[in-house]
Amino acid sequence: MDKIGEKIGFFAFFLTIMSVSSSPHPLLLGLCYLIHESGHLIFAKINGVGMNKLKIGSFRLSLSYDCSMVSYGKELLVCAGGIIFNLAFFLVFNFFKSKSEGISFFAFCNLSLALMNLYPISTLDGGRILKCLSMLLFNAKRAEQICRVCSFFFAFILWLCAVYLQLVFDSNVSLFFISVFLLVELCFSR
Repeated sequence: MDKIGEKIGFFAFFLTIMSVSSSPHPLLLGLCYLIHESGHLIFAKINGVGMNKLKIGSFRLSLSYDCSMVSYGKELLVCAGGIIFNLAFFLVFNFFKSKSEGISFFAFCNLSLALMNLYPISTLDGGRILKCLSMLLFNAKRAEQICRVCSFFFAFILWLCAVYLQLVFDSNVSLFFISVFLLVELCFSR
């Protein structure tokens, strides 16, 4: 399983480099990811959640938290922290509508990252938020089933949208590769 994960990780890393290199401002894109993870860190600190490790992965940076001693409500806030920060940066930089392509791109990337992380797919923040909400309402087994079904459903819908956009508008293939990566990651996860 590790070898498969390494191959998928390398493939995803390669696709990330390709999409970033086609970006007009690759450093601003990286800054959006740092803002997102900073939101998680700050919300974790506020809620008394300790960080286990920082993992720099293929499509994202990820932080591992020790949420075993906190409520699902606090864990939910930590999961939403990155999204909240990205939305706040979008609102601030969108407010300063300027002719600068860099500022517009930065605002749009923050919005895109926030919206992408809202999808209820288990490998994204939205999936973790869904799991926290499900754990508040159902037993652990039922919550896990709900999250797994929702994750596959929304990953598949994302893939269908990406295929449609590619066929109809001949758009950038980044969304297609991200959706395939998420589906593969879901298939090989526990």
